[in-house]
Amino acid sequence: MAEFEFSNLKQTYENFREPKITVFIDNTELDEDQLLTVRDVEIELTSGYEASIATVTLGGVYDDVRRIFEISKTKKFMYLGSTIVVYMGYATSLREVFRGFIAKVHFIVPSAENGDPPVVELTCMDVKGLMMANRHSKKLKALYFSDAVKEILEGYPIFSETGPGGGLFMEMNIGTTPDKPPGAAGGNGQTTDRRVEMVEESDYDFMVKAAKRYNFDFFAVGKTLYFIEAKKNQTPLIVLKPNSGIINIDVGYDMTGLVKEVVVRNIDMAQGKYIGDKKTSKTKISLGNKAKPLIEKQALVYIDPTTENKEEAGYRASYLMETIDYRLGSVTGSILGMPEIVPGRFITLDDFGTPVNNNFYLTNVKHSFVDGEYRTTFEGCTNSIGN
Repeated sequence: MAEFEFSNLKQTYENFREPKITVFIDNTELDEDQLLTVRDVEIELTSGYEASIATVTLGGVYDDVRRIFEISKTKKFMYLGSTIVVYMGYATSLREVFRGFIAKVHFIVPSAENGDPPVVELTCMDVKGLMMANRHSKKLKALYFSDAVKEILEGYPIFSETGPGGGLFMEMNIGTTPDKPPGAAGGNGQTTDRRVEMVEESDYDFMVKAAKRYNFDFFAVGKTLYFIEAKKNQTPLIVLKPNSGIINIDVGYDMTGLVKEVVVRNIDMAQGKYIGDKKTSKTKISLGNKAKPLIEKQALVYIDPTTENKEEAGYRASYLMETIDYRLGSVTGSILGMPEIVPGRFITLDDFGTPVNNNFYLTNVKHSFVDGEYRTTFEGCTNSIGN
């Protein structure tokens, strides 16, 4: 059963009439009383390792008579580093879709022939953007990677309700990585030879490395930063059918680059011992029997000098095998604006016939509010042919 039903959303949002967006900058809502108007918003969310981005276009900032930007009246809403929270929905029913900070500000005066008024464009990044600048070489207190991730995040004031986060307080959803035995406590720094180490890398680089090491996802949605096992939650967000607000849909299958087996190898030079493991694809390649023989002998051999034992090689092989398997199927689509649609979750297509009917893992979701219309577009992938 899906987490959301289209019929219920249709009722909640009153047939998707009166699309609405609300933007808060440093805890202050933008409205016409402050001269600023929110013209357009595009929010690009991802379950990948890059930061999500919001582009907010503001009007009401230009004096047509004097031909100047009225920054004295609006500058407090446009400081670089200011926090920003965006809600989208319909009428009185709104849902948070983005939380981050202002990274860039552009003052745009279009050509006279264009006819559009001058605007201010804000480019905003989610919390991952904060983690890209610093760089460390140090031992952490943690003995295990999931504890290390939590230790790093706790150093950011935005994860403390009492910290100087400027209204950007966020929560963590940190899964337990396989290197931590069941029931093991977090590291306290006493066992120095086992402590997790950062080597000339930013907090962001470290977390991406840890995510790839154990096949975890690392992304932010709204108020929560996730570091969780990839694709573990199989419950679909929603079942989309031809009459479920779909504007367009494109489903495709491609066997290019698929392999039957992934092998991860390394050599322990001190002991002269081979280290490695392999994983085999379980993907349903085709409705017929033509494609399977073509990839039966295909393999990817990956040399990973950071692999210290068979278990770590297996984790890396699982990540690579899953990444390759999910190249098989893809979906892109556009639907009526639904803030409930987020990356890092599955959706189901139904009543389209074979092989369009399938479950797809959402990798990218864009929420757009342009010219008063709210639309949601998405990209997803799958490791099997639909039935």
